[in-house]
Amino acid sequence: MNQIEVIDDFLPNPHLARSKGMRAKFEDRTLQDGQLYKRIAETLLPEVVDALNEHMGRPISLLGMGFRLNYDGEPPNTDIHTDQGWGKYALVLGLSRDEDWRGGTAFWTHNATGADRIRPGDVGTIKAVQPDWNKPDAWHLDQVVDGKFNRALIYRSELFHSRWPFTAFGSTPEDGRLVLVAFFN
Repeated sequence: MNQIEVIDDFLPNPHLARSKGMRAKFEDRTLQDGQLYKRIAETLLPEVVDALNEHMGRPISLLGMGFRLNYDGEPPNTDIHTDQGWGKYALVLGLSRDEDWRGGTAFWTHNATGADRIRPGDVGTIKAVQPDWNKPDAWHLDQVVDGKFNRALIYRSELFHSRWPFTAFGSTPEDGRLVLVAFFN
């Protein structure tokens, strides 16, 4: 797999996945990194696992899956970060309506170190970039993958990335930023 892959029309019935997301029981949860995440709903959608298995050409090992719902003016937990420690790959599946999407997911390189990721066990890079997680001026924006309904973004979890723009959009479940996130090996 490439480092970043974009697959449009990922699910055969994306409206079913969206309706499951609209009916999900969202709650604020503190996860393994110690961060409080707003409006998440841990869930398993077998149709997403099936689509990932097909795309990857072999069975995946799913480590976690859930919906995230965020609103306008609501900043992310950390502006720029990696998902290292959550698995080798991450999936972000757009479930917001196309007319509501603003932005998507951005990928970054740290100016001072030239690093675009944290490789497993690279404590030096972790220490060098951690003070800059919430300082966008310390980073170079490499690429933005626009969000789109039923667009799957699969990337190596070690890559530096962020929601883009940093704040989400909308003010209700109907028009907010609804994504399904999964982590897998």
